[in-house]
Parts: sequence; structure tokens; C-alpha cells
Amino acid sequence: MKKLLLIAVFAVFGFTANAQSDKGDFTLAPQLGVNFSTYVSDVNVSFKTRTSFVGGVAAEYYFSDRWSFRSGLFYDAMGAKDSFGNVDKLNYLTLPLNANWHFGKKRNWYLNFGPALSFSLNAESDLSDGTTIDIKDAINGIDISLAVGIGYKFEISENVQLSIDYQGLGGFINIDKDDILPYTIRNSRSSFNVGTIFKL
Repeated sequence: MKKLLLIAVFAVFGFTANAQSDKGDFTLAPQLGVNFSTYVSDVNVSFKTRTSFVGGVAAEYYFSDRWSFRSGLFYDAMGAKDSFGNVDKLNYLTLPLNANWHFGKKRNWYLNFGPALSFSLNAESDLSDGTTIDIKDAINGIDISLAVGIGYKFEISENVQLSIDYQGLGGFINIDKDDILPYTIRNSRSSFNVGTIFKL
């Protein structure tokens, strides 16, 4: 049993031995993950976390073995729960425009950062009395955020890698378009994702 465990450990280290890309490489990475979203306000108002889904494709172009440009398109389910039991369900198409720094001896760690644009697809609120109302017209159609993430890549083959990462998003824009609320609310979400990276 110990021998099998040692073999597995060496296999993982062997897989990551060449886990890096070079200048001019382009990759596509389908990803799936879980979102934990809420609202941040400029006053002392608390919101509970909504757990939902995120999925899409990340695309990267490498300027060197250390730096790449990371973008892509993601279906991004956000929103929050309030203290009265109402749940806002906001669904976006998110476009990150990030620098990605690859580090570690084998460049298998990465840290991405930069702006992200989120375009509203639909928005509704499940009220505590069991009814659902459409709130898309009350929500700003575009959200601008700061995106920051960190992840790790495991090499599966020469052109295929497995990625596991954490991504955070903090909105700059008051999503309450018509200032109905007496305070501002901004999107905030964290996600944990797994993906498969294909070097093209």
C-alpha cells in the first residue's frame, strides 16, 4: 500500500514537471464551478450568501512562460438573500480581461487579476411569500468588477492540463439602476472551479 502511495505521489510530481506554456501558445479551458455571491453595501446592511452555478470557457494567450492574457465567457449566477427571506437571482454573462502571472518552479501556479465586464441576462426575486417577480428592469445591465484569482494546473498530457482555482469578483457599480433603495448595493462573489486546459 505504501509503495502504491509513493508511486501516486511521484506520478503527480511527474505530471507537473512540464506544466508550463511558452510564448505564443493559446489555450482554451472549459470550466465548471460553484458560486457564493452576496451584495456589499455602503451602509451597515447585511445580506446572506446565495449558492449557485458558474460555467464557461477561459481563453489565454501567452506572452512568455510567466505572463498571459486571460479572457473568456462565463455564465455567472449571482445575487443574494436578505434578512426577510427574499432571494435575488441575477444571471450574467461575464467577460474577464485579466493579466495572468504563472509562477512556481514549473509555472504550474497562476495568479490572475484585472477588470471584468458582466452583462445582465435575466434577474428575478423569489419573495418569502412564494411569489417570483422579474427585476431585470431594476438592475443595471452592465456591471464592472475587479477580478482576482489563484489556481493550480496538473499536467495530464503534453497538450492537456487539469486546473483547480478560486476566483473572486468585486463590483464597482450600484446595481440598483433607479436608486430605489436608500443605499447602494454591489455584486460580490467567490467561486471554486475545475477545468480542462487544451493547448491549441
